[in-house]
Amino acid sequence: MLKNNPNNLKTNTKTSNPLPPKENSSNFRSTSKFVSRKPRSNNEDFDQIILEIKRVTRVTGGGKKLSFRAAILLGNHRDKIGFGIAKGSDVPQAIEKAKKEAMKNIITIPIKNDTIPFAVSGKYCASKVLLKPAKAGKGIIAGGVLRDIIKMTNIKNITTKILGGSHNVVNNTRAFLLAISKLNTVQNKENKINNEKGDTQNKNNFKENDNIEQYADKQSEVTI
Repeated sequence: MLKNNPNNLKTNTKTSNPLPPKENSSNFRSTSKFVSRKPRSNNEDFDQIILEIKRVTRVTGGGKKLSFRAAILLGNHRDKIGFGIAKGSDVPQAIEKAKKEAMKNIITIPIKNDTIPFAVSGKYCASKVLLKPAKAGKGIIAGGVLRDIIKMTNIKNITTKILGGSHNVVNNTRAFLLAISKLNTVQNKENKINNEKGDTQNKNNFKENDNIEQYADKQSEVTI
């Protein structure tokens, strides 16, 4: 009889693959969509920030239908911002639809010496916002959602105040945008007035030149 010799036994155990080394956590950055990041290249002009996400329901004949509402703000960290709000069956869909809506509502902020040209106010529902220009070195004096909006622009000195008692993020944002639209309206009027003055000045110069030419023609006829 053969004795069971441990040396004669063949082991079929396979060597297990070693576990991959743990990657250093310092190489990873936070990818949270709630944190605004500056554009990393020239192609990415607009950065986005999520102002609010809410779960909403709609009562139908078959029961309650659940959906999500997202409020997105876009900014290029210069003079353009856009606000969009949309609903979706899930959070990613709501965010994507709100982003497309914000791209359609891009407005330009007139910035002069790193601040706004003059004081304006905007009112939407129960929200009322006051914006005032500030001297160099004053900084951004704002709180709540207004601070997040201003950080998406190139405004470095401004004083803001939420006069209404409402803390609704959407209403305060719309009130801010209405105030900015007043700046654009006044700026457009000033540009129109300046253009009209330039046109009238050109017309007067043209008439003077015609009169000088006519006078020179008459003088030449008299000398002949």
